[in-house]
Amino acid sequence: MSFLKKLPVVMMLAFPVLACAQDAQAQRGSGGGEMMRRRPPSSLQLLLENRETLALTPEQVGTVSGLQAALEEKNAPLIEKLEALRPPHPPPGAGGRANGGPPAGAPPDAATMEARRQQLEPLFQEVRANDDAAYAQAEAVLSDTQKTRARELITQAREQERSRHEAMRQRMRGAQ
Repeated sequence: MSFLKKLPVVMMLAFPVLACAQDAQAQRGSGGGEMMRRRPPSSLQLLLENRETLALTPEQVGTVSGLQAALEEKNAPLIEKLEALRPPHPPPGAGGRANGGPPAGAPPDAATMEARRQQLEPLFQEVRANDDAAYAQAEAVLSDTQKTRARELITQAREQERSRHEAMRQRMRGAQ
């Protein structure tokens, strides 16, 4: 199965973390007091983070950077919608299990969780489709060697994200 056919499946496993995402500014540490939640990097971000490993030329970096900026702009309304659907969290120090206090509230029932999932899934699919399309454009400027290495790096990063997500789910199950 080709990488681009696997990417949506891998991203589907990784993107639930996206529902907990902050904007890109918060990811870089804007100095806010609340715990920063991170969003998995886009395929283009991974290319830029690994520019030396991939031996990207300055022209390629410029192209990928431009595509990344366009992707962020295109996904911004989707990220806002995902943020709006994120369940509220109690403010720091307001009790809750993490602070040793009582649970902040009853966990949502299965019907509520399913309804939220149905609202989130089309948004996740659109974010994934945007990432896939942007990556396809970026691949057009890569050499065959760079494409192969980029696909390996992206697959590895997505697998690490999936593993982190699964570990988080296991911790949450154990805390209940």
